Amino acid sequence: MMLQNEPYPQDVRVRSEAETLTGAGHRVTVYAPVAEGQARSESVNGVAVRRYRIPEASGGVAGFAAEYAAAHAQLIPRGLGALAGGADVVHLHNPPDTLFPLALAARGAGRAAVFDMHDLFPELVGLRSGVPRLERIARAAQRASLRSASAVIVTNESQRDVALESGRISPEKVTVVRNGPVAGTLAGARAARAGALESPRLVFLGALGPQDGVLDLPDLLRRPGMSEATLTVIGDGPCRPELEARAAADPALRDRVRFLGRVEHTLVPGLLAEADVAIDPAPCSEFNHRSTMVKIAEYLAARLPVVAYELVETRRTTGDAALLVPCGSVGHLADAVTRVASDQSLRDALSGRAAARATELVWERSADALLGLYERLAAGG
Repeated sequence: MMLQNEPYPQDVRVRSEAETLTGAGHRVTVYAPVAEGQARSESVNGVAVRRYRIPEASGGVAGFAAEYAAAHAQLIPRGLGALAGGADVVHLHNPPDTLFPLALAARGAGRAAVFDMHDLFPELVGLRSGVPRLERIARAAQRASLRSASAVIVTNESQRDVALESGRISPEKVTVVRNGPVAGTLAGARAARAGALESPRLVFLGALGPQDGVLDLPDLLRRPGMSEATLTVIGDGPCRPELEARAAADPALRDRVRFLGRVEHTLVPGLLAEADVAIDPAPCSEFNHRSTMVKIAEYLAARLPVVAYELVETRRTTGDAALLVPCGSVGHLADAVTRVASDQSLRDALSGRAAARATELVWERSADALLGLYERLAAGG
């Protein structure tokens, strides 16, 4: 498994896939960027992990290019080495979509290649770079990745449509493997605070990138009804320095926002349990409408009331277990948070629906699709 976008085991989706395959008897090695304090080589729950260094993410096209260039310089030789050592499958996790030479090498050697499309890479490049030509190049890379793979994995039906349209590949080649919490991580009954909450405790979990809307969080806390709200931000990304600077520059926010960065995945459920309301400020872009947010499933698993924008795939993930608001206004988000904070019966209802919905989304349901795909690959299909 080749991974560039997140460390391992912090990447929830990759961790679930790798451990599922290991549990079924496959030998899995994950190549991933190293995070602070991690060993360069270790075994994590039966998964062999080999880590490499890349530059810290910085803003702009130059930082974007440097990060990817460094990752490619390390992932491609390692992938070729794994194939030379007898690997049966090379499993490419996006972003980026530019590792398809490994898929071509695997197919040329009579092995299998899986392209695992977490995100829409061309749209992500467009959002981060603002350069149309780079977005067109990224779209060509997406097509190459889809066509060169033996099999394609997507997270939802929206991405399946993109894969079929962009790659012009057969439907049988594409398997939907949804993001979802492992059943053992589902929270029991929450010891939630009672009554109207004058100082609601908010939580945001996930990547801090331009596409995630996180730079709107300080504005959210300044809105009417939010003057006593506190916010815990769990995660990291290129927008973190600017987000921290904006919070520090406002005396009214300095003591109300805490930044934890990346944390061990075993600590996440406990941190979520401390919150009253979970938020996702991801704006209504084409990229986000077609993305299944891992954070949403984790919020539901924690039985948290969720407030987010009315994104297509967020609605499909949550059903009626979240309070989704019209796109385009931080004021709508603030009003929804205030409403949830002031109404215990609404919080209790959303928490109960979240618990019910989370049981429908558990990873074990998706694991069957993943294992079925690998059985077909092993049979030469």
